Amino acid sequence: MAVGGGKGKYVVYLTFVKESFHYLVDPSKSDIEESVIVGGQEGVYPAKSCVDLNTTLKAAKVFAELGAMEESVIWEKDEVFERV
Repeated sequence: MAVGGGKGKYVVYLTFVKESFHYLVDPSKSDIEESVIVGGQEGVYPAKSCVDLNTTLKAAKVFAELGAMEESVIWEKDEVFERV
């Protein structure tokens, strides 16, 4: 799991096998881009990928305690395929 951001906007994702990534999203928001500082650098992310602190903490707590995805929040899956 990775968490970045601050000041009320957080970008959160997790992966178990590095072949698919799950991004925490707020579907009530649009795809309009927002700037968020992640890892000390400013990045541009869809607004729906910028979630609040409570949602971030809820997902992080379950992952830290159980190594699982929090089911009460919304995740968007993104497949990653590597050429071999």
